[in-house]
Amino acid sequence: MEKQYYTYLWLREDGTPYYVGKGSGNRAFSKHGHRMLPPSSEDLIIIQEFDSEEDAFFAEKFLIVAYGRLDDGTGILRNLTDGGENPPS
Repeated sequence: MEKQYYTYLWLREDGTPYYVGKGSGNRAFSKHGHRMLPPSSEDLIIIQEFDSEEDAFFAEKFLIVAYGRLDDGTGILRNLTDGGENPPS
């Protein structure tokens, strides 16, 4: 069975995203490997699946640019990078 990749958005109670990531398996629902906590409810997590890891990385980077980052003054996300870390070879 082929591995499924996705992007995920963690949402605040008001529905605005605070974090965008790329994952597979249970990553979107786990604290492990994140510097912040996932939302308290799975209803506050949006998942979009992709056919390849490369497509999921592209979507992650797109969403981070679209929503912008708090740390660099461009938007509302708590992400500290522009995404796409450890891209497929």
